[in-house]
Amino acid sequence: MKRYVPVAILILVLLLAGTYSLYEYEKSQSLADGVLRLHVIANSDSPGDQALKLAIKDRIVEEMRPDFSKAHDAAEARQMAIREKDRIQAVAETVMQAEGYDYPVNVYIGEFNFPAKSYGNLVLPQGNYQAVRVVLGEGQGKNWWCVLFPPLCMVASSDRGLSLASSREARVSFKCLELLPRGMKVKISRH
Repeated sequence: MKRYVPVAILILVLLLAGTYSLYEYEKSQSLADGVLRLHVIANSDSPGDQALKLAIKDRIVEEMRPDFSKAHDAAEARQMAIREKDRIQAVAETVMQAEGYDYPVNVYIGEFNFPAKSYGNLVLPQGNYQAVRVVLGEGQGKNWWCVLFPPLCMVASSDRGLSLASSREARVSFKCLELLPRGMKVKISRH
């Protein structure tokens, strides 16, 4: 009887680990189905290319704010992105030309793998997400991403991401939290 105890414990641990993994997978899948991300990839890591990437990101977010704020769910936001793909590309090209660059711009809308990402107090697990991907030039530089729907890019327009550093941001952030899909992890810290 004693020799079966370690085997029983091992089986129990494996069952619990499998159940937890399945739970985490299902939770991340429901989250992935509920968001549309924006992913801007710079031509290179040069300071100029990185500044260009941020200028393009800011302008896309500014231009798309009215549309994505009206979306009822991620599927509708994705359809908007598909309809507005040429406009998104034109915005990026206009900013690029205004900044004196002439790299090609490619805009893709589809499912892409993202690493785990923390936007200040908001954590998105690693996984496949629907996204608008904007590749500048060679696309070999550091990238920037946020969530277009629910409209967290609208709140987190700085490179530091979503934060509860001020009471004004806290009010906006908590309003946005009402739109978050189930399964999204949010860390709130007190300062």
